[in-house]
Parts: sequence; structure tokens; C-alpha cells
Amino acid sequence: MDDRLTLSKFMYETIASGSTNLLPISSVCNARCFFCSNMMNPFPIYREGFRSLEDIKKGISLLDGNNTIRLGDSLPGRISEGEALLHPEVLTVLKLVRDKFPQTVIQINTNGILLTKDLIEKLAPYKPIKFTISYHSDNPRFWCKIFALREEYFKIARSSFFHLLKNGFGIEGALVALPALVGYDDLENTIKNLRMFTKEVVVYLPGYSSKVPPEKKKLLAIDFAEASRFMTHMRKKYKIQLSVFPDLLKPLPFYPGSVMQETVNCGFKNVLWLFSEAAYEKACRILEDFNPFVPNDHFGFIVKNRTYRGNIVCSGLLMVDDYRKAISKALAELKKRDITPDLLILPQNSFDRYGDDLKCENYAKIKEEFSLPVWLK
Repeated sequence: MDDRLTLSKFMYETIASGSTNLLPISSVCNARCFFCSNMMNPFPIYREGFRSLEDIKKGISLLDGNNTIRLGDSLPGRISEGEALLHPEVLTVLKLVRDKFPQTVIQINTNGILLTKDLIEKLAPYKPIKFTISYHSDNPRFWCKIFALREEYFKIARSSFFHLLKNGFGIEGALVALPALVGYDDLENTIKNLRMFTKEVVVYLPGYSSKVPPEKKKLLAIDFAEASRFMTHMRKKYKIQLSVFPDLLKPLPFYPGSVMQETVNCGFKNVLWLFSEAAYEKACRILEDFNPFVPNDHFGFIVKNRTYRGNIVCSGLLMVDDYRKAISKALAELKKRDITPDLLILPQNSFDRYGDDLKCENYAKIKEEFSLPVWLK
């Protein structure tokens, strides 16, 4: 087959994600983060090295100049994420993007250890650029432990905030909250120091799979509700735009009314909705609130992540096999109540635009195995 008709893994993942503004260029990293999932994943992920310039040019052809171009992401998650600034031709890549989109903001995710004053000056001609800098602690001892790097790199990352701001770059902070490792006082100190350079901070609450060694699991353990309450306090105290993922205390953006009416219009009588552990309780309450206003019946059931296990509770990491087990259990329970579902509704974000989960199993398998129509919503 002609190579021009074959998609690289980078290109396939970009298209599969459903987003036109991702431009992953590297799956090579220069740190060994304490929380990194690469060694804890329950199934293999690809390590694709650096993306070729020819393939990057193809990726650029898909970009939309009206929205931020994200350099470095590798969604939906089958390729190991890497450090974009490590790419040996990163300046050439930026020039290629700028030639086509002179004013579009380019967002680069980085750990900051390559952002020396010299490199920052070389990047200046390609502004506007916004950097999302992973900065998990302002304490050098904790920072070095989390990244598994020497203190000299901490100093580069820390000073990069000043040099970026001075040179007119946008900055967003990103941190993985590890209170069992660093304590909440350190988290507050880090947020307080990030606030000097940015009013945007993204906080990720750590997830871990069953593959995590017990000693590491203790340091990754977190009370999601406690962490969310703490971040709410930080948001108000420091007047900062602080986004938390997952935030189990945040109102659920779930509005099923129109879909429920659609099921009525299509003639379905008993609809089975599947929800992740994170969404289950709130989603079921919302579903119950709407249920009296449609003439058919809707039932919510929980899907536990048996692929990752650990503390993974969000729908984005659920696999077809997780749904398979949950549906079997739900159908058995409903049968005892003399209820036979005639439609299954699954969360859309468990699957890419082709309907595949992260293990590349398609949700159509569920339809075949249970002889029921399946909607993704």
C-alpha cells in the first residue's frame, strides 16, 4: 500500500479524538514523574518517539486557526505523552504553524526544565504562545522527588515563570495534587506562588490503577471530596481561576430531558442508562427528577472500572468490558423486577469518534452481545 494512504499513530489519534486542534509531536519525556501512568497502565501504550516533519505538516493541514492550537497533547490516550520542547525541530514546527496561522494562540504543555532564558528568547518570534507548565510543588525537595530530577532542573523550571512573563508569553499552571506526599500546606504554598505569574491553575487529583505498588499507592491516595473542598477554599482565598479534575463536588453538567423525550419519540419503553462511579449518584438524582415528565421509564446503573481498578472512577477510562459486566448485572437486577430494557445509553466520552475505547474495542460489540440498541450520549 502507498505510504501516503497510511496514517501514522499520531495522525490516527488526532482524528480519533474528534478534535481538529491537537498537534502531538513527541512521546519522548525527560522526567519520570511519580504519578506517571505509563508504567501503571493495565494495557500497553505506544511510545512513538518524535513525530516526523512530513507527518507534522499533514497534522497542520487539519488545524483550525480560529481556536487555540495545542502542541504536545496526544489524546485520546493510546500514545505516551511527551515533552514537545524536546523535539529536535521544534522551532521549525512552530514556524510551519506560524506560516499558516500568524495570530492563532499556540498552547504548549511542558514541565519547564527546558525553558532557559536562551530558549525563551528563541521562542519569542512565534508568539502568541501560552505555556501550561506542570509544577507540582514549589519546594525543591518535593519537586525533585515528584519529577525524579536534580535540583538544577527545579531552578530552571521555577525561573522560567519570570522569564516567560517578562517576554510576553501566556502562562497557565498545572499541578497534580499529592497531599499524602507533600501535605496541604505545600499545595497552598505552590498555588500562592503560581498566582504571582498566572491566575489560571489546573489541578489534577491523582488516579492510580491496580498495577501501582502498595508503597506508591499510599502516597497517591487522596480523598476526592476533601481535596475539592480545599481547592474551593484556595480559589476564594487567592482569587484564582482554579479548575479541578475530577471535581466530584461540582454540579454535574447532565441535562437528560431532551434525550429522554427522544427515546419517547423513538418508541422505547424501558431505557437503561450507564454511569461512571464519579457521576452515578448525581446523575441518578437528575434522571429521577426528569422521569415523571416522560411516559416511558428510565433506570440508572453504575459501571465500575474493572480494567484499571484502583481509584479510577471517571467515564473517560471505562472500557467496553467494564460496560459488558455492568450491563449483565443491571439486566439481571431488572429482570427480578419484571423489567426488560429496550435501549442502552452509554457516556459518549468513553469512546473516540470511531466508537472505540482505549483498548480499541468498539461499543457495537455491546449491541451485538445483548441484542439491544445502544446510544452514546
